Amino acid sequence: MSRLVITIRTARRLLLGALALFAAPTLLGDVAFAQGRPTERITARIDGGWRPAARTFVGTTTFEAFSELGNFEADYEIRQGVVIDGGISFLLWRNLAVGLDVSSYSSINPARLNTELPHPFFFDLPRTSSGVAGGLRREELGVHLRALWVTQFNDWLVVSFSGGPSLINARQDLVSAVRHREVGFPFGDVLFEGHSQTTQSENALGVNAGIDVDAYVLHRIPGLSGIETMRQVGLGVLFRYVSGSADLQVGDSPISVDLGGLQVTTGIRFRF
Repeated sequence: MSRLVITIRTARRLLLGALALFAAPTLLGDVAFAQGRPTERITARIDGGWRPAARTFVGTTTFEAFSELGNFEADYEIRQGVVIDGGISFLLWRNLAVGLDVSSYSSINPARLNTELPHPFFFDLPRTSSGVAGGLRREELGVHLRALWVTQFNDWLVVSFSGGPSLINARQDLVSAVRHREVGFPFGDVLFEGHSQTTQSENALGVNAGIDVDAYVLHRIPGLSGIETMRQVGLGVLFRYVSGSADLQVGDSPISVDLGGLQVTTGIRFRF
């Protein structure tokens, strides 16, 4: 619960920072720069990019062996991964717009395993082992509702600040069991041989905040200057932070797993 409060506070600070940034033109007036209103009512985009932040979480599973309880601890590392993102926004009034985005993130990750396995002959004398479970997939599908403040500085440069709620579906491969090989009599040692895994899926509510910078300059490229429709096509980059958490059943009790993070994507823009 405390981790969720921290992530919400972080997102709130980002939103307040975005509000301060796009309110600055109004406060500064024409002395600094003029805050232009968008000329087009609909903007759509298709992006690809990267989520650079890494995350970790730990789960402990208890099992019975040789009439005793053993356990293994799995330390999961969620690495950087590819993000595919797209969305559409509609201008409502002056510089205020509303948008709906969908983003997909996936990565293949390892988990470090530390096991205490009961002895087949002696009580309270567990054997220990360590190993790595590879090929564990994390997938996140996010639907982001955004309120945007859109500033068009000239006919080709548009900057948007946005924030809102997110619905995130997370799928995570988890280690469900470990396999070992006994080493020689009297079996004082064991060797890690592999693992079994299961996949869990959970939905979570989160928040998002972002900055989108779009440049509609393709019509200035030689050979494309004569195509009038190229004035409506541009390139852009989106910096978005998504914050959320979900409870996954890892072993004997649920554990809170952080979702989202910083996403940096770039792609093509269309305005109508």
